[in-house]
Amino acid sequence: MDGAIINTNLLKSKMALHGITVKDLSAIQEWSPATVSRKIAGKTAFTAPEIQACVKLLALDSATASAIFFAGNVS
Repeated sequence: MDGAIINTNLLKSKMALHGITVKDLSAIQEWSPATVSRKIAGKTAFTAPEIQACVKLLALDSATASAIFFAGNVS
């Protein structure tokens, strides 16, 4: 699904806060670095299990997770 609306800046800041790089996230989640980059850029949507894994890895509260992964208007 192209055009996924995520808050890229907030996601990157949370990754930096936890010392997680694209390379780290790709290794932890068993994704290719290109896949991680596309997801962070919003070119490819995160699936529900991927969101759950990121929430756990980055210790996100529900408000922050919603702000990152559901940044666009939900209709």
